[in-house]
Amino acid sequence: MDFTTLFKGNFSTMAENMTSGKLYSGNSKMMESLLPMLGGQFNPVLRSLMLLYQMIGSNLGLDPTVVLTLAGFFWAANRVVRQVYGAVFRLIQDNFMSNVHITSTDEIYTHMMKWLALQPLMASSRSLTAETVSKTAWEEEEELEALQTRTVAGSGDGNAEYLNFSNQEAKTPPRYVPAVGVHGFWYKGRYFRLHRKQQSVFDGEANYGTFRKEEDLIVSCFGRSPEPIKELLHFVKEFYYQDRYARTTIKRPSPAPMRRYGGRYNWNQVANRPVRPMRTVVLDPKQKAQVLADMNEYLHPATPRWYANRGIPLRRGYLFYGPPGTGKTSLSFALAGVFGLDIFVISLLDPSLTEEDLGTLFNSLPRRCVVLLEDIDTAGLSRVGEEIDAPASDGEKKDSEGDTGENTKKTNKDDWKVSDLARALKKESKDDQKGISLSGLLNAIDGVASQEGRILVMTTNKPESLDEALIRPGRVDLQVGFTNATPSQATELFQRMYEADGDSPAKRVDGHLAPPTNPAPPITVDGGKPSVSLSSVSPTTSSFSDDPLSPDAAAEAEKHQFDVEELKRIAAEFGSLIPDGLFSPAEIQGFLLKRKKDPRRALKETSEWVEGMRLQKDNKSKVLKVQ
Repeated sequence: MDFTTLFKGNFSTMAENMTSGKLYSGNSKMMESLLPMLGGQFNPVLRSLMLLYQMIGSNLGLDPTVVLTLAGFFWAANRVVRQVYGAVFRLIQDNFMSNVHITSTDEIYTHMMKWLALQPLMASSRSLTAETVSKTAWEEEEELEALQTRTVAGSGDGNAEYLNFSNQEAKTPPRYVPAVGVHGFWYKGRYFRLHRKQQSVFDGEANYGTFRKEEDLIVSCFGRSPEPIKELLHFVKEFYYQDRYARTTIKRPSPAPMRRYGGRYNWNQVANRPVRPMRTVVLDPKQKAQVLADMNEYLHPATPRWYANRGIPLRRGYLFYGPPGTGKTSLSFALAGVFGLDIFVISLLDPSLTEEDLGTLFNSLPRRCVVLLEDIDTAGLSRVGEEIDAPASDGEKKDSEGDTGENTKKTNKDDWKVSDLARALKKESKDDQKGISLSGLLNAIDGVASQEGRILVMTTNKPESLDEALIRPGRVDLQVGFTNATPSQATELFQRMYEADGDSPAKRVDGHLAPPTNPAPPITVDGGKPSVSLSSVSPTTSSFSDDPLSPDAAAEAEKHQFDVEELKRIAAEFGSLIPDGLFSPAEIQGFLLKRKKDPRRALKETSEWVEGMRLQKDNKSKVLKVQ
């Protein structure tokens, strides 16, 4: 190909077009001349590009070359601006900004994300991550949500209606948190920059090695001092725990794959329920006072130094024992609520829990908390190398009695083989069984490297079956015995079941439901004493709305109204019908819950229920004849 002729023709044409104002036609001819050189007749992409080039030039009257030149200029300018901006920002960040890094394995990460999700500026951000929020049964909006749910007519007799929660989840909005990237927000008139980044980290501890995601939060602000960020984090932490005020948080060990990451992944929050008042625990008042005084003394800030000066490990252990349903676990929750502590529940029967995991869990406990080991007698704890108890074989017994018959000897020999095989299989199964041994638990409780400052609570139905080493002084400092309900305790339980809700009892009680009250007014101090004024509400008002009841419903409610003095009289009469030490508080409470709106009916049916339960216990039956 003669390139000289080609360039001369093209450049002469371009010069002529530029002078005559026909730049596009010249460029078009040049593109058509260059197309064969680039193999355009065989390349469909170049042919399509040429077609698009001609369409833009002919239809829009624009020179595509100029358009491409401008696009390239803006692209290059954008790159330059980004580079300059990045260099300037890094200069400012390194010299005129302070920052604090927060890893996703720390509790502060959870505090920060929850606070950011509630900020209006963050909620209106253009880059968000949606998270599903599941409300618990203890949420304050529970009653309001019940109003919003649809009711459907029952299939039974009458016009009964029942709550339907099929659309409950649809009404719960998701929670929006900042997505991965850079965000900005304001706090107390100061601008903060949040950088949420995510990275994949190789986890070599897994069976085959896996990658897991880790997140970091970088909070920055202008200034060479990080004090504003520290103040923000302190406020965020206080804000987070305000929601936990008057609530008890229950945590359990996380699944084994999560516990490998350590930190906050060792424990998983399973519940956050309101504190249980101590008065709701059915227990002898002297025992209540003894436990409260002992725990209060142990948690006193001056106690650690007192223990250290005398070389005593800072630990406290309690053993709650008694029949099932007598309130052992309830007392644990009530104590945690009184002192504002979290409860960490550990199941020693968890097959994924090893002795090493148990030590790690104990070492990751906070400074003050309650560790609850329920039903410690059923955990299967035994000493390492302890022989399995087995009765002597039938053959040995019968041989010792002088039975020398041939058939008998043959049978005894076979029986000995079967029992021996059973013992061998049982021993092999026990050797292969994974779990916590008694020595492993003892080392976690009060070993050399065990955690100090926590409160250990163990519950059991059979205290005599426990190993002496587990409950010796130093590991168990106070034992609290629970018994079945006495008549006085039954009276107390009945009165508490039907009394009005709230701090102060109302003059009239409508069944077990207190009249609905308005939000609590602010507390005003008058002469050094707090005073709260409560508004009175008509007893014929629905407990779920402010609309008045229908005439039939009002008449029915009127039948269930009674004075507080009458409630005390009914409760005393109910307690006199309950035999001493025969029923557990849980059994009595179950009977009252089925009649929670009508105490008179409960009193009327008490005698029949007592006789039915007595007959069931005498027959050792598990089927309830009377409920």
